[in-house]
Amino acid sequence: MRYIEVPTRDGTVLRGFHYAPAEPGPVVLVLTPYGADRFHRDGEFFADRGYHFVSVDSRGRGGSDGEFRPFHDDGADGHDAVTWLADQPFARGGVVTYGGSYSGFVQWAVASTRPPALRGLAPAASVYPGVDFPAVGGIPTAYAVQWLSYTHGRRLNTGPWADDERWRKAHRDLGNRPFRDLDIASVGERLPAFQEWLDHPAYDDYWASFVPSEPTGLPVLTVTGQYDDDQLGALTYLEQHPPTHTASRLVIGPWDHAGTRSAANTFGGLNFPADSAIDLLALHADWYDWILDRGPCPNFLAEPVTYYHIGAGWRHAPSLHEKQPTLLRLPETTLVMDPALVEDEPQEFREELADGAFVHTTPAHDVSGRPRAVLNLSTDLPDFDLLVQLYLLRDDATLLSETVFRARHHDLTAGPVELTLPFISRTAEPGDRFGTRIRAPHRRYETNHAARGEVRLGTDSYLAIPAAEHHGSGPGSSRSSSSTRSPVTTTDNAGR
Repeated sequence: MRYIEVPTRDGTVLRGFHYAPAEPGPVVLVLTPYGADRFHRDGEFFADRGYHFVSVDSRGRGGSDGEFRPFHDDGADGHDAVTWLADQPFARGGVVTYGGSYSGFVQWAVASTRPPALRGLAPAASVYPGVDFPAVGGIPTAYAVQWLSYTHGRRLNTGPWADDERWRKAHRDLGNRPFRDLDIASVGERLPAFQEWLDHPAYDDYWASFVPSEPTGLPVLTVTGQYDDDQLGALTYLEQHPPTHTASRLVIGPWDHAGTRSAANTFGGLNFPADSAIDLLALHADWYDWILDRGPCPNFLAEPVTYYHIGAGWRHAPSLHEKQPTLLRLPETTLVMDPALVEDEPQEFREELADGAFVHTTPAHDVSGRPRAVLNLSTDLPDFDLLVQLYLLRDDATLLSETVFRARHHDLTAGPVELTLPFISRTAEPGDRFGTRIRAPHRRYETNHAARGEVRLGTDSYLAIPAAEHHGSGPGSSRSSSSTRSPVTTTDNAGR
């Protein structure tokens, strides 16, 4: 390991670490606000594989010069880092990028600037600004303040950030005060980024300025999870900026946000088989080898899409194309919206079955895809929010997928509202049922104080739940050369 200083066009110096093999070779670059040192294990691994691994602090973070302004400077700084690194004597064969969460966003931002030496990007659990963080569906998240406190100043403020009960209490104690005061209530001062974000509640040109405006033409390895808070962001990049390179790949594991880096198979009260825990470091190195003409396509990535079907293992497909869905008709009902009854966000994905908790239940079937909720809504309220959730009901209730909705961003007189839920894939057992819950969002989101009243759900509302595609495991099964069990590796956090 060596210290490294990377200059940028305006004279700002980015500092971090360089893990070097014995010979010149390609460079793996990660630009992170979470501390360049946390990639120590990754750096040693990639150096052993013949890569020069460079981890640098984002502008204004850690040892780097300047001021950290989330989302604003990462594309330009990353472009300059790629260009400078490619000109160093140790670099041979181009530069690829690495990292997850905020560092996943950084890779897309850098790719949008098209540095000539960039050969590919591998974003995991990528934040898509304005889509999945710091707001979801146009509803600001309380986590935005928690994250800003985490990255406040130059050090990583892990102790306060990890005290979830402290943040829940701050949101509860906010009461009827404006959500804009959550920063003062939480940390005692205004956070300029939080205030700036609240000035753009819906996706607009402000948010669009941070992401690519067209396909990059580069190979992209996208990694996300069925319980990844930033799955929406990761898949939105692929939908809005479809990779055109034939070596682009998508991997969806049965993971939460941190699991997209560690492949952990236990979290939030859930447990998954050992074969779900693949070696993500080795998978990245094998993919880099392939796109840089240093090795063959990894067996695990033989198809463009690889996903874990809970109950049947890894499956491979040419796309995320879904079979004709089953329509679950929702009964006409009246939902009571009362911000005084908003609850804290549950800490686990499993909970006890509760009588009357679900709008509708129906026998479950094998499912792979992104469920859609089509809702006919009417109300006399000036505004309201909904949380739409899909559960698997067995001995208890396991959350499968959820999405949020804010009425002010939609014209309810124009027809049904259509919402897309995150990707899920699992096998149903005899006796399983799907449960649909529609209610006011919990305190993960800004509380909507205009929502004291009733919302009517019409009889033509339904959930469209895709059936599973029955692909075989094939040569890219979970025991291929790129998917042995993985120890825990670096995690970044910009979601739950």
